[in-house]
This record gives sequence, C-alpha cells and structure tokens, in this order.
Amino acid sequence: MAQSEVDSSFIGRQLSAFFYFACFGRTSQISMVWQDQRLPENRPIIIGHRGSSGMLPGHTVAAYQLAIDQGADVIECDLAVTKDLLLVCTHEPWLNLTTDVAARPEFQDRLRTYAVPDWDGTRIVRDFFTVDFTLDELKTLRKVQRFSYRDQAYNGEFPIATFDEYVAVAKNVTNGRTIGIYPELKVPKFFNSILAAHNTTMEEILLESLQRHGYTEATSPCFVQSFDEDSLRFMSGRTELPLMIITKLNYSDGKMAELSKFCHGLIVLKNLIVEVDHKTNDVIGTTNLIKRAHLNNLKVHSFTFQNEFQFLAWQYGADPYREYDKFVPLGVDGFFTDYPWTLSNYFKREPSL
Repeated sequence: MAQSEVDSSFIGRQLSAFFYFACFGRTSQISMVWQDQRLPENRPIIIGHRGSSGMLPGHTVAAYQLAIDQGADVIECDLAVTKDLLLVCTHEPWLNLTTDVAARPEFQDRLRTYAVPDWDGTRIVRDFFTVDFTLDELKTLRKVQRFSYRDQAYNGEFPIATFDEYVAVAKNVTNGRTIGIYPELKVPKFFNSILAAHNTTMEEILLESLQRHGYTEATSPCFVQSFDEDSLRFMSGRTELPLMIITKLNYSDGKMAELSKFCHGLIVLKNLIVEVDHKTNDVIGTTNLIKRAHLNNLKVHSFTFQNEFQFLAWQYGADPYREYDKFVPLGVDGFFTDYPWTLSNYFKREPSL
C-alpha cells in the first residue's frame, strides 16, 4: 500500500476523541505480562519515535497506540520528572512547545528560568518545567503538535502520558506480538540537581519503575537510552537491560571498544551513516560506522526518519522508501521513525523486479 493510501484511510478527525478514549480504555484493562517472544531478528526493528508522532501529537497514549497499530516493534519515549517524583513522557523538561500551558492563567506563576545541561552544553531556558507541577496538574494540560508543517487538528485533545500509561500501551497486545519500550533519560543532570534534595536520582526512579513493570533482564523487550554517558555507566552496574548511547559524533574505534563494555549499542544521527551535504541536500557518500560498530559488538539504531520532503535528500525523489533502500543494505539494526506505518509497509512490500 502506498503511503498516500495509508494517509487517506486514517481515522477521520471527527472520530479522534473517540479514538483516544478507545486507546486509553484498552490500556486500563491489560495483563501486565508479555508473550515470551523476541523482537524481530530478520530485519531492522521499527521504533515509533515518540509514538506515531508524524500523525498525532507525540508522547500521548493515542500516538503510542497508533504506532503499534501501524506496525512499530518498539515505542519510544523521552522522560521527565514531576514535582511529586513521578515519570511523564515529554521531549523536554519544559512544556511550552508541546502543551497549552502558556494559555492557562492558573499556571502563569510557574514560569521559571533554569540552566539545563545537555549533550552540547548548557542552555538557559525560561519556560514552564515539569518539576514545578504535580502529576495531577500536568494531567490538566493538553498536548499540541509542535511542528507547524504537521497536522494541527488534534491540538488540545490529548493529555500528557505518564510512564505507567506508556508501558501499559506496550503490554496491551492481544495478537501475540511483543512490543518493546525505549525510554530515554532526558537531561538527567538537570533533574538530578533537583532530586538531590530527595535523596534519589532520575536513574533510580526509572530503574525502580522498570523493575516494578518486570523489565529486568537482558532479554526483556526494553532498551534504555541517553546522551549522558555517566548516566548509562551508573545504570550499567544496576541493571542487565540493554543500554544505548545517543550520539551525534562519529566515535573512534577506541571509543567504541570502551562503550561496548557497558553499552548494547549506539543511537546515531543518520548523517553519520549516509552523509548529506546540508547546503546542497545531496548524498555525498556512506561511512563505515556501522561496520566498525558491529566489529565492536555494538548494535546501531539511527534517527530520525521522517516523510516530509525537507528531510529527504534530492536523490530520494521525496520518497522515503528510497531512503530506506539506501540505509537497510548498510546493516542498520533499528530505525527511529516519526512514521512507523511507512517503514512497516516498506518491509511488507513485494521486492522490486
């Protein structure tokens, strides 16, 4: 099925509210176990990036459920911590980009300025932060589509998802499929600077939650990711779960060998695999990163694959299938995609004659 056919068959906007409640209802009646199955091993895994975030506001129960319905093997979430030390799914620790918080007069006194350390340095951010809201307060907010080039029709319909709700969606499988989870510890140093007063860390809160949900073994359908190497090192001594380090750097062989001692794999920017000149938008070559990573016993997952033409090199002819044709033979082990339906259909298609 062509992507245009897939998009035209998507649930009508007038049914979107029903769609959310149907999804949420399903997650509230689940068995908290999964089938004794592994994720697919005969092809790269399909990772629904923030759910099916190209079609619905990301990090919502509806987006996670839609990703699974569209064929994702794994659903990905970014984590933040609330004032009452609970985990919610949101891309940044601040809220203005993805919720209606700025339009809510009852919360205007929560505007704060924080220094947020990230992988590329420290940024000063003035916004509304999850750490200044209880979960009950956050649940009154409504999610919005942060990107203007994507469908805005669902703005205001869905609440923020909690980590527990996210896990429940992954475990609510009725057809024998195993759906993996892929939580990211987002800016843990920022959260840990606040959590120190509570004698805990973001890593400990996550690991306790994962243990409560039964994700404890190396074979559990769960990857844990972070840009923060220190965070992953800390967790490596406390869990057998596969740990993935996110990078925008082309690591040396020596660095890969070092990381392989505690990491399961790398999550790499796609331009580190297939190089694109961002001035001309032309493919200029491929690298040996995947080969070198595999030689160091590291899996390679790549981000982010998107259908919009501005994210596709000219050689792909605005066709995401042609981008996958370029990457799959190179040995990518998993794809982070905002459009899991496209990648699922790509793997189901008849081979070209």
